[in-house]
Amino acid sequence: MEPNKPLQISFEGLTYSVKVPAKRAVGSSGNPLLRMLKWPFTKPEFDDKVILRQLNGSFRPGRVTAILGPSGSGKTTLLNLLAGQISTGITSGDIWVNGRRVSGASMRQLAGYVNQDDVILPTMTVEEAIEMSIILRPPPIASQSRGPSPMASVLGDRDVSAEVDVNVATGNDQLPLPVTTGRSNGETQGAGGRSTPPKNVAASVAAARKAEIKAHHQARCSHAISLFGLEKCRGTAVGDSSSKGISGGEKKRTAIAMEWVTEAPVLFLDEPTSGLDAHSALMVARQLKDIADAGRTVVTVLHQPSSDMFEIIDDILILFEGRIVYLGERASLVGYLERLGYPCGMYTNPADHVFNAVLFEGAVVAKGMSDSQRVEQRAEHLLTTWQSSPEAATMQALIANPELTAIDKTQFRQTSPPLTQLRYLIKRAGRNAVRNRLVIKVRLIQSAFFGLLIGCIFLNTDDKAVPVQRQNYSGAMFFSCMTQFLLTILAVVNVFTGERLVFFREWQAAYYGLPAYFAAKNIIELPIQIISPIIYSAISYWLLGFQHDGVKFILFTVIAITLSVCGFTCGFLLGASFKTLSAVLAALPAMFLPFMLFGGLLVNTGNSTVWLRWIQWISPIKYGYSAMMKNQFEGYVVDGKPIGDEYLDEVQLGSFSIGVDIIFVLGISLLAWVLSYVALAYLTQKGRGDSAKSSTKKSQAELLGQPDARFTKVTEKKSHVATLAATEERQKPMLNLSLE
Repeated sequence: MEPNKPLQISFEGLTYSVKVPAKRAVGSSGNPLLRMLKWPFTKPEFDDKVILRQLNGSFRPGRVTAILGPSGSGKTTLLNLLAGQISTGITSGDIWVNGRRVSGASMRQLAGYVNQDDVILPTMTVEEAIEMSIILRPPPIASQSRGPSPMASVLGDRDVSAEVDVNVATGNDQLPLPVTTGRSNGETQGAGGRSTPPKNVAASVAAARKAEIKAHHQARCSHAISLFGLEKCRGTAVGDSSSKGISGGEKKRTAIAMEWVTEAPVLFLDEPTSGLDAHSALMVARQLKDIADAGRTVVTVLHQPSSDMFEIIDDILILFEGRIVYLGERASLVGYLERLGYPCGMYTNPADHVFNAVLFEGAVVAKGMSDSQRVEQRAEHLLTTWQSSPEAATMQALIANPELTAIDKTQFRQTSPPLTQLRYLIKRAGRNAVRNRLVIKVRLIQSAFFGLLIGCIFLNTDDKAVPVQRQNYSGAMFFSCMTQFLLTILAVVNVFTGERLVFFREWQAAYYGLPAYFAAKNIIELPIQIISPIIYSAISYWLLGFQHDGVKFILFTVIAITLSVCGFTCGFLLGASFKTLSAVLAALPAMFLPFMLFGGLLVNTGNSTVWLRWIQWISPIKYGYSAMMKNQFEGYVVDGKPIGDEYLDEVQLGSFSIGVDIIFVLGISLLAWVLSYVALAYLTQKGRGDSAKSSTKKSQAELLGQPDARFTKVTEKKSHVATLAATEERQKPMLNLSLE
């Protein structure tokens, strides 16, 4: 494996602020009652809250930089800002990578990010989670190990190992066909002189290539599991709060391993040791040190590191009230604090000493100040002291003279092709559905239960009197429509709201694109939306005593299926539009109750209030109920009397045919399906901030371009000074000779 090329991250004048509601004084706007009456109609006022203030610093490759500071000091904000994870607020200042000015989108081309709360699909095992990262985010081509390819034994003397490695790294499924000047037996000459192997050879090559890719993934996954000490839990499900899985330390190491296998040259971690015991936290710190020793740039937020962890860290950044009060080597921190008048005891953890003695104690402040004023003045004092220190001058020189090594395109994070993403996500979604057996069982049992319930309640209605038949059939069909629509919504919402955060985090980490996820989700979920209404219809239709006609039974089942599919898409839309299940359940009645009221049974839609009558045309329940009623009552005769057609005229369900009603339900389904995709697209664009503004090509161009002019001028000046010095040295002997 080739060593990582150095990447130095520098920033200058970095400031970040957010808008917060303005605090109004009680008597500032006159009469409080008048102010309350005006409030809903006045434009809200906001103040700027500064989180980070004029930060200057640099993170060097091959070193672990730890960001320390009390809660609320801006540690995670700084990490997210540098990693390109910030999507709101106002940012100013400059960020460079090897002297190239970068944006959040371009930083994401280079950096991996580990969140403080690890979000992994609960049903996946540790091995599957790491393997997913390898398949969907293959390491850069430059980091792939070279070796003999099994294709070589199939194609004889042809050297295709390089082509195999490239395709393995990029996830490309296209089979490389090498160009040769001659043709062996059974080969055909293709266009442009390209020789095409016979079918049996091509099949063998494809099989060998698949075997090589699988072996490559397994070897890399096993190496990551061994490196991060996950052998004992490799086959254990990750789990969540409701289902027991791996421990917190194992989950954290799994999340780090998922980023490690991508070979990203920069790694950001937000409090990777929080919630872990001392041994697990120390193990994570040592693994981060090993990652940095391979040449990567590692930046992590740490919360109260132990003395053993502190010794592992290379550089320390201390944030206090949004200001940098120290940034430099860990070994120099104790000496710096001693010069400030805060000597650290021999057996005292320097990290604890910073919090207990430097940031919050011993401040030179005036009496009579509030706590907030005291902290603010303390922060200003520490900032002024830091800015005048030799360590700050050293750091400023490092910012002014950064690493200017060219960034190679092979260092960019890779993403598998969309077809590879789709295949894997279908496989994973299917595996997740199978492992969530209770959800599937409940849905199928639910369909059978309601089919039996409605069938037993209205059992053999065809033997009852005509008024009873009309009432029972109407109620049974309306209940059928509501059941297929509402219960499907609830089932989908319950499942998807739990997976919504997983999708967002994985999309944000560039595991896959939205189209692949959306297609895979629908492909796996739709079969259950078809099977459930079939079970319901097969049980309820014959118990109810509907017309014993095979065509009418099929139509009844098709109507139930379309309503179930419509409920699925509407549930998907609700789940994509709201963050939590409680918010969805609060919004669901506002959508469902009008559909139910204008469904055709509770209100005679032909004689309803004119200005509300339009709701029936967007109600899928109304179209489904109308189709079922027409399917049962059109041409329905009892004792030679055509009671069905008369009843349809009374209820005034509209003049559309059964086929048109079904098409309208499918149309509403399609509309909700499209809107759910738009809602997910909005979620992803909002979560990534500048992704809509910065294309991949543009962000890569930023990284591949020339360094900022301010750094090249410094380099040219240094080169010019060095040339003059060398010239003077060469001229000295000549000058001495002339003097003699």
